[in-house]
Amino acid sequence: MFIVNDRLITQEAFSARVEQYSQLEPFLAVESARYAICASDAEMVIALVELIRARNDSVLLLYGDTPLESALERAAEAGCCWLFYGTVQDAYRVHIPEDTGDAPPSLYQFSSGTTGRPKLIGRSWIEVIEELNAYNQVLLARGLGEAEPVILTSITHSYGLITGVLSALQRGAVPLICQNTNPKYMLQRIMRSERPLVYAVPALLQTLLPWLQARKQKEKRLYAVISSGAQLSMNLCQMLREHTDCLIQQYGCTEAGCVSLAVGMVSFDDLGKPLSHIQVQAASYPTEMIFSTKHGKLIPSGDLGTEAPDGRLRFIGRLDDLINVSGLKVHPLEVEQMIARMEGIQEVVVYRGAHPVSGDTVHAMIVAAGLITREQVLAWCQKSLPAYKVPSEIEFVHEIPRLPSGKISRKLLIQGGTGC
Repeated sequence: MFIVNDRLITQEAFSARVEQYSQLEPFLAVESARYAICASDAEMVIALVELIRARNDSVLLLYGDTPLESALERAAEAGCCWLFYGTVQDAYRVHIPEDTGDAPPSLYQFSSGTTGRPKLIGRSWIEVIEELNAYNQVLLARGLGEAEPVILTSITHSYGLITGVLSALQRGAVPLICQNTNPKYMLQRIMRSERPLVYAVPALLQTLLPWLQARKQKEKRLYAVISSGAQLSMNLCQMLREHTDCLIQQYGCTEAGCVSLAVGMVSFDDLGKPLSHIQVQAASYPTEMIFSTKHGKLIPSGDLGTEAPDGRLRFIGRLDDLINVSGLKVHPLEVEQMIARMEGIQEVVVYRGAHPVSGDTVHAMIVAAGLITREQVLAWCQKSLPAYKVPSEIEFVHEIPRLPSGKISRKLLIQGGTGC
């Protein structure tokens, strides 16, 4: 059925686990409720989700390393009656179930909080199933249906759980969930697969890259790699292509799930075409992309993008990341792209700085492979960018601060630089 590290969980063993959980007090005490899960045990999380879905109940997924006090607060905020924390034996009563109105049984998550306080977002199980069907339709059409999913990302997020685990189970594949975070082990597990379909976030792919480059069997390329959770940088995209037959960028958001897949992406900002269960309002010029579902939901993405004549979407940047320099708009991605082309630049993020008199400024945070000076970066940018887009502040760091999800929050960088 699925594998966790080196351990195979059979259908029989999994069904027995689900049955065992169904006899726990939290499921005997109420007929219909919302439950919260905060755990890192993949088998436990998948079994609880399957049980809760089969009962037509709702579930809130929380990152496994969330402190207990915060997990209890989040569970209460989401209207959950029980919290499973760490193990099924550690179940905490949150409060007496309340009327949740007309909300259908759903999968709940909190947004990542990259642009502010995390907000509670729910999608009905019907919507989740529609996403699974549309997602697998693309993988099957592109010859990836029989690939072996190797999931290197958290399954308490929809990327790892829905498009990684649940989609694989739906199409009859056996997903491998790698919870051993040692890069060498991860790469060994990937290479043991004949046709691995690797699920990872850009930050992890960046970590794995030196191991990929140093391995002895360089003639064996990765079959397919899916990246999501944040946009691939231009440099990382180029380097991954050297080791991968099929590089895929998956685009979406917590409110909508997976929106599009760029199978065999043509550039680092390629988002591919929308899946069949959702429509995207976009134009040939940069504008906010808006998603519309079959159920009448309109979901503003907060992302600037364009649509090519062939229907492929292209990412320009976040709306709230725009920098206003004396009335002139600067897209951080454009400046990042220019700096990333400079030899010796490993990673760069550009965000809004502040000047007490002139207002917004362009701030660049850079990870460099060798000795690179501020003056060299300025000279490089001045060759191709107008003066107002050239960074006035340049900071060299050993690594770019990230949220636990692996995303870079420009909002937190603006507030303090290392607050991620």
